[in-house]
Order: sequence, then C-alpha cells, then structure tokens
Amino acid sequence: MGNGTRHYWDMPRQQLRDALQALHAELESGAEIAADDREALLQAVGEIQQALSRGEAEPPEEGSLSQRMSALIEDLETSHPRFAETLRNLSEALSNLGI
Repeated sequence: MGNGTRHYWDMPRQQLRDALQALHAELESGAEIAADDREALLQAVGEIQQALSRGEAEPPEEGSLSQRMSALIEDLETSHPRFAETLRNLSEALSNLGI
C-alpha cells in the first residue's frame, strides 16, 4: 500500500527533476536564445522549484504558474521548439502532482 503511494509521488517528481535537468543542460549548451527568453525560462525554473518546495498543500496563485508556462511555451514554440517541449514536460509533471 505505502509502496504504491511512493511510486505515485516519485514518478511525477522524477519527471520534474529530469525535465529541469534537461532545461538547465539546454540553457548551458550555448543554445542561441534571446536574453529575455533566457530570463523567462530561468524565472519559470525558479517558480517550479518554489512550487515543489511548497508541495500541493498550498499552491498560491494556483493558475498563474500554469498560465505563465503556457504563454512561454507558446512564445518559444517556433523559435526554440526544444525549450518549448521541455516546458511542456515540466507543465505535465506539475499537473500530475496537483501543482
């Protein structure tokens, strides 16, 4: 019983860790990206990390992180599809955690 619960929580959290690592790797790979897009990505990573540290119990401004991520994904879709895909993975993992 406890093992099933652990698996349920570990999987989305592992997805988030993997996606955050992929995003960091992309940002550090020297990919050409505008300074404001890079700043927006770094801000999103910070917000995701804060949301994870809070957990699902108290998600302040519940829709705002999701809305900002959706807007950022849309902005990056054509110019940086790899970043957009990574953000989609992050967004899905957050949703799976109820954040």
